[in-house]
Amino acid sequence: MRQVLFTSPAGDAASRSPAGPPTPVWVDAPTPTPGAGQVLIEVSASGLNRADLLQRDADYQPPAGESAVPGLECAGRIAALGPGVTGWQVGDLVCALLGSGGYASHVLVAQDLLLPVPEGWSPAEAAALPEALATAWWNLRSRAGLRPGDRVLVHAANSGVGTTAVQLARSLGATVAGTVRTPALVERVRALGADPVVVSTSPDAGETLRRQVPDGFDIVLDLVGAAVAGLTLAGLRTGGRWLCVGVLGGDEVPLSLRAVIRRRLVITGGSLRSLPAAEKAAIIAELRQAGPWAGPDGVRPVIAATYPAADVAVALDRLEHGGLLGKIVLDVSAHHGEPATDLTEPL
Repeated sequence: MRQVLFTSPAGDAASRSPAGPPTPVWVDAPTPTPGAGQVLIEVSASGLNRADLLQRDADYQPPAGESAVPGLECAGRIAALGPGVTGWQVGDLVCALLGSGGYASHVLVAQDLLLPVPEGWSPAEAAALPEALATAWWNLRSRAGLRPGDRVLVHAANSGVGTTAVQLARSLGATVAGTVRTPALVERVRALGADPVVVSTSPDAGETLRRQVPDGFDIVLDLVGAAVAGLTLAGLRTGGRWLCVGVLGGDEVPLSLRAVIRRRLVITGGSLRSLPAAEKAAIIAELRQAGPWAGPDGVRPVIAATYPAADVAVALDRLEHGGLLGKIVLDVSAHHGEPATDLTEPL
């Protein structure tokens, strides 16, 4: 099998140096054999996430016991079953939530972290689904208790998790607004079902939100952090829930605890990747049972770009640059010794 490891410009240790970030390099490795309760996936495509950049720069290490190979999600066909696997067969089309290891031609994963690929979906869509959907579901449904009629604000609504969260919240009966950083993204996010969509860097962003959603928001899904904290606090209604799952815009926020108490705000955070395996499995089990995300009016991943496996460094640089609508996906199929797949065609 083939897999990606990070090599520093100095030559070996995968840590940032004055010469730049570590370089992702494809290397050969033995193809693993699935153990009890595991399946081996022959990977066709892998989704890119910002956690991969942090892992590249040694700012975010994989959880204990996870592979040093980056990649939190993938899609492909089951190539082998371990002892005790039930409900899946060799050849099944699946996508998987991973702790690491997705940038590889083959991936071992526990059977309870698999989702079936919906009929008619492309490899790119399937690979872009698990991390964003699980993050959005865990926060909006499980932690915030989203109910029909709730008003939800999604910061960075153009991102992979953001575009998924907008669609998921609407499919669960919420009304959704969003923020983006540039005017060019406003109409594209509105087309996903968010209204209003506000440019967070605009001086009148807060006033625009208050004018268009005067009663405030029940839930704010914050993928940005400190840079939008003012919008969050101003936009939350009494009893509102602030779910912080990203700090790309900074992690230190001046906060009046008196205001939190007076307005009965709930402020919480969390990282899906750091959850115990049993909790991740419970989230995936809920998603397998739930209809809204896979229905005709449910969630369909938005693909910003696809890159061949050989261009993994270019793909990561593009992700780091930002300003995307949706997810970047890596075509891994060529590392099976076959021509690259058209990731836009259904599996």
